[in-house]
Amino acid sequence: MKPIIFARIADMEYYRGKTDTDIPHNGGSYIEEHDDGGECYNFLPVTIDDEKCCLGYVRLIGNTSLRLENIIGCSACEKEDVIDGVTVVWCATQRDGKSTRVVGFYKNATVYRYTQEVEFCDDNGEVCDWQEYNFIAKKEDCVLIPRHDRYTKSEWYIPLSGKHGYTFGFGRSHIWYGNGERKNRAEQEFVERMIKSIDNYKGKNLIDEEVV
Repeated sequence: MKPIIFARIADMEYYRGKTDTDIPHNGGSYIEEHDDGGECYNFLPVTIDDEKCCLGYVRLIGNTSLRLENIIGCSACEKEDVIDGVTVVWCATQRDGKSTRVVGFYKNATVYRYTQEVEFCDDNGEVCDWQEYNFIAKKEDCVLIPRHDRYTKSEWYIPLSGKHGYTFGFGRSHIWYGNGERKNRAEQEFVERMIKSIDNYKGKNLIDEEVV
C-alpha cells in the first residue's frame, strides 16, 4: 500500500487565508482563540526555490512530533526526520459538526518529523511573513475538492474511532496514520479505497480557481 497519512484541520473553503467569506471553523482551541492558524494557508501556492508549492500545517497536540515510522511502509524510518513520496489526506469536520470529510490531498509530499518554518521577504529583502509547515508538495500534486463534493460524496467520508461502530479513524489526535503496521483488515480496506478514490479523482480542483 502507498504511504499515506491523514491530518485533521479546520473547515474552510479555499484555505488561502482567512477572509470575510472564508472563516475557519472546528479547528480546535487555537483557531477559536485566534480566529486564524497555519492550516488556513494549506492550499495557498507559494514559491520555494523557484517552484510553486503548497505548505501544509497541522497542529500537533502537545507540540509533539510526527511519528514517521507509523506511516504505512515506513516502519524502518525511526531515525529519519524527513521522508518523501507520501499522500497527505486533509480532513475537516464540517461547520455544523455532522461529519468529518476529506477536503483535499497532496500527492508525493515530503513529510517532516518536526514542524518547519519558512520566512518570506519583500522586494527589499526584509522579512514580511512566515509560515509553519509539516508537509510540502508541488502545486500540481495538490488538489482541493469543491465544498459541495466534500460533503455529499460518500468516498470522502472519514470515520471517527469509537463512533458509529468504527474501531478506526481519528481519535483525539489530529493525525491518523491509516493502519500503519497494525493488523486491522477493515481499516486497511478503507484506506485502500481512499487511495483509489484519490488516484482516480478527475473532479474540479479549487486550487486553480480564482478567489474574488
